[in-house]
Amino acid sequence: MKSTRLPGLHTWSEFQPDRRIDFNGFLWVRPGGSLLVDPLPASDAVARRATELGGARFVLVTNADHWRATDAWREHTGATVLAPTVERERLGGRAARVDRWFDHRGELPAELRDDVDVRWIAGGKSARECVLYLEPLRALLFGDVVRSHESGRLRLLPDDKLADPARVRQDVLALRDVHLEAVLLGDGDSLFTGARGVWLEFLRELGTAVQGR
Repeated sequence: MKSTRLPGLHTWSEFQPDRRIDFNGFLWVRPGGSLLVDPLPASDAVARRATELGGARFVLVTNADHWRATDAWREHTGATVLAPTVERERLGGRAARVDRWFDHRGELPAELRDDVDVRWIAGGKSARECVLYLEPLRALLFGDVVRSHESGRLRLLPDDKLADPARVRQDVLALRDVHLEAVLLGDGDSLFTGARGVWLEFLRELGTAVQGR
């Protein structure tokens, strides 16, 4: 688990040889309770570092495919598990281990509401995929639909993995109003600095694709 230049934000990764990208988990150490997002399995060293940082009060899963090592982290930290209501069916039996469901930031625990906004992208692998805006960090966090296979460049999941590619592009373009300085990715290389230029270029590419349809 390594520190980032974003205050309190730590990350760790696992390389996926079939996709040739890293999967990433995040720990945000913050007042009011630290937050794990889409946590990966932890080596002994990662678990020790998380304990040194004070553990976690909450685990938030952005989508069913990113449940990952949530059970192990819940046991290790005693954290409250949060998940989007729309993922209840896809989670199957794991849904019984979710402590709190949410559709918008007002349904997040009070300790998170001031710092975490919830946006939505429809038409992906899920009916709607939640995107987190970590306001104090000015960072957008994507679970699945936005990723990176090349450092410094953003892309969408391939169209054949999306239920409605046009809707995905529309909803991502709707995030242009977000003032960001970082883009955090569950899959691929996150942008911890200099993200705005890369983000705007990505939106321009999406806009061109939409206009060309």
